Amino acid sequence: MKKIRRLALIALPAALAVGALGATLPAHAATPTAMVVNRHCTKTSMSNLQLQREDTGQLSVDFGVDMARPVAGVRWRVIELRNGVVFVNSTTRTIADGSFSISSLLAPRSVNHVIAAASNPATGETCYISATL
Repeated sequence: MKKIRRLALIALPAALAVGALGATLPAHAATPTAMVVNRHCTKTSMSNLQLQREDTGQLSVDFGVDMARPVAGVRWRVIELRNGVVFVNSTTRTIADGSFSISSLLAPRSVNHVIAAASNPATGETCYISATL
């Protein structure tokens, strides 16, 4: 019985502190509204994937690649999927700073698992990135 009292005396302040912290957080704090992921590609480029819930309720998806050497006009093949369904399947070219970005607005789902991949046919470099919101 003494052990139970000691545990209760130790656990009670911690439980109160956690409860007080939870009370100060807004109700929507448990649900993230944005996710940003950065990854290295197979060579020197970097990829970036941003998922965000817009005020309109739509899901904003921004995928881009930034080449280490800024070269305009480099062709990249891009594919993006949400929950296994392709929503982007295209070819794009880099701008003057050696990067490209593709933005999409999608109707939200309860689970939004996005995978984006890009490949540079000239160099063989590939980028693969994913995020869930």
